Amino acid sequence: MHIGRCWDFKDDEQPAYPVVEVTLSSADRRVAIMPKVDTGFDGLVAVDGETVRRLHLTPKGTVLIRTARGYREAPIYPVNLSQLDLGVTYKTLAIGTERSLLGRRFLENKTWLLECKAMHGRFCIVTRITGSEA
Repeated sequence: MHIGRCWDFKDDEQPAYPVVEVTLSSADRRVAIMPKVDTGFDGLVAVDGETVRRLHLTPKGTVLIRTARGYREAPIYPVNLSQLDLGVTYKTLAIGTERSLLGRRFLENKTWLLECKAMHGRFCIVTRITGSEA
């Protein structure tokens, strides 16, 4: 197995969780964020209020979302998302939430390694699997 770029876990809550640095842009503003990787989120990206403020985003509507606390309406914002290490760029609608998240749509069509050993967890892109590991 060949491992590409790895990101550390963020440990401001327990258990710690993986994060991936991405760049969001809108109009003439650009910001790098470290959203939580959330496999329970079926979307691509969600942005918190601080990111909305820094990018000067204006909602383009709302969407009904299901959270762990139930259903609610959330604003949606047009953004450009890029992650250069992975070679991905998206024009998408980000959902406004309490915290910034990357969901399953960001993870799909890639192979990931989630290493949770001791307190030194890391989240890595697998660039190639050799024949004996396939």
